[in-house]
Amino acid sequence: MSYVRPTFTQLKTRIESDLTDFVTALRDALAVTWAKVIHSLHGHVEWVDAQCSPLTCDLERLYDWAALYAVNRLTDFPSSGQIIVTGNVGAIVLAGAVFRGDNGFDYITSVASTLAAGNNNISVTCTTAGANTNLSANQVLTLVDPIAGVDSNATVASSGLTGGADLEDVHAWRARVVDEWQVVVSQGARSGKINDYKAWAKSAHPSVSAALVQTHTLGLGSVVIRPICNNLVDRLPTQAVLDAVTAYLASPGVAPATADIYVSAPTPKIVNITLDLDSAVDTAPNRAAINTAINNVILAEFSETSVLLMAELDAAIATVTTQYVRNAPLANISVAAGEVLVLGGLSFV
Repeated sequence: MSYVRPTFTQLKTRIESDLTDFVTALRDALAVTWAKVIHSLHGHVEWVDAQCSPLTCDLERLYDWAALYAVNRLTDFPSSGQIIVTGNVGAIVLAGAVFRGDNGFDYITSVASTLAAGNNNISVTCTTAGANTNLSANQVLTLVDPIAGVDSNATVASSGLTGGADLEDVHAWRARVVDEWQVVVSQGARSGKINDYKAWAKSAHPSVSAALVQTHTLGLGSVVIRPICNNLVDRLPTQAVLDAVTAYLASPGVAPATADIYVSAPTPKIVNITLDLDSAVDTAPNRAAINTAINNVILAEFSETSVLLMAELDAAIATVTTQYVRNAPLANISVAAGEVLVLGGLSFV
């Protein structure tokens, strides 16, 4: 039974009943004073009760619980990738050269490069961590300090600058701590089961929200891990995320040394939806709310056997309105091996 903190009014009433022999004026004053003191003490007991479990404890105590099970909170990550630099043949861009993006963040070159004719791909890493350091292809960066023979403007290469992520959300971290606790209590340790690989993938990078795992598909002992990133485009991991998962799984003491591990992106299973809303409810806010409701249903599907049920889809739409006709899809949608559901287009006719 969970601890229930009595209210100030309840405590005051109890104390007043215990002081029935006192004169009224004194009884009321004492009851109020003692009720305030006791209410504060009960508040401390309530706080102590919450700290007894990683499910309810404060952030400071969560660090203590996490330390017991070696589930560190994932730090923020800087974005990295390649930019296209042009200039005179033979001009040198030294390691540590700084390019600044329109977002205000600085990106430094990883190694020295000598320019050849045409476009030159140079690797850079942002000096700041966070999801807002990611840049898409063709965005322009500018040299902070001019370099002889090197054009001042560079562009982001086709793969983008990716992998930037914010500090792990506390709720996601708490869930990982609790999951590890349950595994240790019930199984003793992680040993290379399918759910273990899913947990390890989520422990590699803050962008990973789930993972698909296939065993023995590429030969006996092979394990294919496909990270799912709900907050990234089409739920697909970027190369930086894939590299982080690969590196984590290769860390000593994580995955079994005998496993033949492959990390790759899942295949999107595009879900296109067409709805006919009644004219009375066909408003911009309703369309936006329906899009959010449908997307939440799709994002909740992240297993190897996911099925988007039409009943589930209709239930999501019904949270906004029941005055509609679903023209497509007309049947439940199942994923094949390695696929993840992705909302493609939501059309209104």
